[in-house]
Formats: sequence, structure tokens, C-alpha cells
Amino acid sequence: MKKKSRSEIYAGIARGVKVINAGGVPVPQKAYRTKPMFTITEPKSEAEVLKDCIAWCKHNRLVADRMNVGAGALGESGYRTYGIKGAGDIIGLLHNGRHFEIECKSGKGGVWSDAQQQRREKIVNSNGLYVVVHSVEELEMLMRTYL
Repeated sequence: MKKKSRSEIYAGIARGVKVINAGGVPVPQKAYRTKPMFTITEPKSEAEVLKDCIAWCKHNRLVADRMNVGAGALGESGYRTYGIKGAGDIIGLLHNGRHFEIECKSGKGGVWSDAQQQRREKIVNSNGLYVVVHSVEELEMLMRTYL
């Protein structure tokens, strides 16, 4: 990836300040806001959506595990990353052995990062399934045809 010039960095900062001054929340370039497919009367947090989706997978007897991704200091050895960059929050196998990933967002919507979009392309191009959901109802609708 090409390093950004100072003018590109400052232009990005200026865009962010402009959005904040207008009362909005800045979104990184190459990232997209997501919106629920259904009207959700009581939006849940991402953690609650994730918990419901894992329970739904277990109820439908799918092999599914939580995927944590992050980074941090690791003792004296320095800074380390863990997990798969851009991977869905839940990774598993359908009954026919097909790989799937579920990216959970809050009920109000969320931001779909560039890394998540690139990961989706890899999964879909390998005949896998990658879905972005804002509620367990969305998950049920999107996965119905694959069970």
C-alpha cells in the first residue's frame, strides 16, 4: 500500500473536521455505512446482536465460533496482532460443509471497513458465504435458503 502524502493526510483531516462541525461522525475512506434491512423498533448494540446470532447458529446446529480480532502490547516482546483482519464476527460451517462468516453490526447501523469488504470478496470468490446483519431476524432471512 502506497504511503499517503502530507497533503492527502491533511485533506483527510479537513474532511473529518468538516463532518464533525456539521454534527456528523466521520467515516474512514473506503468504508461504508450499513443500514438494517428491516425497520427495527428497539435497536440492539453490536454485542447483543452478536450474542443473538451465536445463539441462532447453535439452535440451528451450525458449527460456529466467535472470531476476535485485535492488537495490543504483549509483555516485553512488543506489539502483536491476533485474529484474521476483516474476518466476520462469527465463522463457521453450514450443514453441507460450506464456509460462512457473519459480520454483526448494531441495530442502528454500522461501518463496513475496507478490510471487511476485501475479506468478503475472498470468501465469496471461494464459494463461501459472508453476510452483514443488524439483527437475528436479518440473519434468519439471509441464511434460510442455505439451511
